[in-house]
Amino acid sequence: MNGLEEIFNFDFPSYLSGPALPAILVGIGLIVGILTGLFGVGGGFLIVPLLVIAMGMERTLVVGSSLSFTIGTASAGAARHWRMKNLEVRTMLFLACSALVGTVAGKCSHVGLKQHLGPRLFEITFDALYLAMLLLIAWVIWRGSRRDGSGRSILQRMRPGPYIDLPGAGLSHVSLPGLLAVGLVLGIVKGLLGIGGGVLFMPLLLIVVGVGAHQAVGTSLGVVVFTSILGTVLYGLGGNVNLALVMVLLLGSAVGVQIGAWICRRLHAGRLQRYFAVIVIIAATLMAVSLVGKVI
Repeated sequence: MNGLEEIFNFDFPSYLSGPALPAILVGIGLIVGILTGLFGVGGGFLIVPLLVIAMGMERTLVVGSSLSFTIGTASAGAARHWRMKNLEVRTMLFLACSALVGTVAGKCSHVGLKQHLGPRLFEITFDALYLAMLLLIAWVIWRGSRRDGSGRSILQRMRPGPYIDLPGAGLSHVSLPGLLAVGLVLGIVKGLLGIGGGVLFMPLLLIVVGVGAHQAVGTSLGVVVFTSILGTVLYGLGGNVNLALVMVLLLGSAVGVQIGAWICRRLHAGRLQRYFAVIVIIAATLMAVSLVGKVI
């Protein structure tokens, strides 16, 4: 290892030696920070394929580090959107409670799969699950809202109750079991794949819960803060968080989040959804390249 690699405690590929290494990491942080402020995502869905494919890092270490990185990006983004009144507090709290439970279950599933499948099959299975999830998200967002003729969202039409009102989002008669189920499932995916959660929360807040596009961005970031803290603790206890790597990534993202939130405020809701779908497709393409290479 050279001096920089010793600081990061990881043997990076030779083309990342010298000043190129921190420069690329800061650049990745900047890009992900912009996406965080713009779309309400923590950035894990891009950090994971970038660090695994381009940087050659070990999967579980990347998952833990991406969750730690997401704490910083999501906190900065949530604070900015709070000031912009884009955060629906009641929705955030209900989703966060069930997502925390799901995050623990997802982390246990990650460890179990790694132990039982072996290194190569685990990597292939992980990439396949990641790719399928990203493609599904892109397809759902591209289709848009699935409200009925009365303008009610899926959770407003869902049975059984009890039902709650979400006054901050202008929604009434929302299924509480359905809302908690959304958080639980997303928490499981988060703990398993290392995704910050915003890439999942944002489209489901739009399409399933029924909040507006800009409010979905801020609310998803609020949930991501809670779940990322828990995920970081769980992976950190196993030594699977690289804090030096996280700090360098955060240098770029601190600036990027402010830029993204500024752009978000000026974009039409319809464009915001379509641009988000394009970004998810790009991440899916990166994961598809990784998957094909491993299978071949």
